[in-house]
Amino acid sequence: MVFRFLDLPAEIRDQIYHEVLSCDSARRPPKNDDEPASYKFNLEILRANRQIYHESKKAFQDNIFIKVTTPWAESIGHISFEGRVPLITTGPQAENFRSFHSWVWIDAPGVPQPGIEYSMIICLEDIPAFTRMWRFSNLNHRGLNPHLRLKITLQDPHVPDRKIPRALQIRLLQPFGDVKELHSFSVHGAKVLPSVEETLKKEQGTPDPSPEQCLESATALKDAGNRALQAGDYTTALQQYTDSFAAIHITVSGRKRYIHADGYYIHELSSGPYKGLRGDYARLILRVKLVANFIQTYLKMRDWDEARFWGKRSIVMFRRSLTDDISDDLEGEEEKWAWVKESATMSFPARVDMGKILYRTSLASRELGYQQEVKNLLRAAAVYLPHDEVVQNANRTLDDCNA
Repeated sequence: MVFRFLDLPAEIRDQIYHEVLSCDSARRPPKNDDEPASYKFNLEILRANRQIYHESKKAFQDNIFIKVTTPWAESIGHISFEGRVPLITTGPQAENFRSFHSWVWIDAPGVPQPGIEYSMIICLEDIPAFTRMWRFSNLNHRGLNPHLRLKITLQDPHVPDRKIPRALQIRLLQPFGDVKELHSFSVHGAKVLPSVEETLKKEQGTPDPSPEQCLESATALKDAGNRALQAGDYTTALQQYTDSFAAIHITVSGRKRYIHADGYYIHELSSGPYKGLRGDYARLILRVKLVANFIQTYLKMRDWDEARFWGKRSIVMFRRSLTDDISDDLEGEEEKWAWVKESATMSFPARVDMGKILYRTSLASRELGYQQEVKNLLRAAAVYLPHDEVVQNANRTLDDCNA
């Protein structure tokens, strides 16, 4: 029996077209942690026949697309891979694309340009990721934005000179409040509402929090998480710790952690709880404390897998910074742990909290049956926490069992 698609009511066909051709349905998750998401639109439906073409074309045109153009070829890779912004298309297809509601033009006046334009198309939903990436780049490379000029042109790609609704203007423009300290900025076209533009420029004029303020805010959020942990509110504790990471420009999404704006913290702090320290040093101390707290929370929740994952990742990263061992194995023989005693004589930030990470990870490993891992972690924790009776007793018990 042949299914007659065109016999369906028009309303049902429209729903199907939108399901097939919307940005939401076309979005594909990343293949691995090093790649951004992507888009794959099922445009074959447009070639079915003339009637379906005209009906489904409107559904595709209901998507809100943004065209981004720069004179720098490397910007495409930077935006896509470093910024993790999914791109719909680039190259000639993007150059010739006209169905966009916003054209974002970025250049550097006064700097010789190659005379070639490079464009990419993104979806409305990805503008915040794009502007967040730009904000992090400016924080990491101070002095970047004062050289850049941003021009945004709004349009209705299907009805010339038609005013874009206020709600859509806000969604198209508001994220650019994250882009500050520009050489110049202007908005054109589509009867941009003065109130929308004024709000945007006010946000652009609001300075980013200083490194001192970021660290102070992150510390306050960490302390709030500690109080929630002590009260047994583990979900709130995890959220507070996640927000604490975000306050110092580290994004936590599930098991993934993305570290941004390292360069922003490389200077001596002039105020706050870490006054006198270098910002990157203070940030590292806070990062280690937060990881130790994440592990403790997962232990309280009896989520051994997550506790071990968070601990193991940090221990492996720390070991790699001290040795040429690039493995992620914590079950190696004793000689592979010589770095512990060697590093114990060094002065490094958050030594006590690293000891807590080692000990708490051993508790999760024990619950999961990684016996050799438990021995290695407990012995390492005892080195880092020589005055912690709980850790020392656990290590002595371990030695007695092995005697």
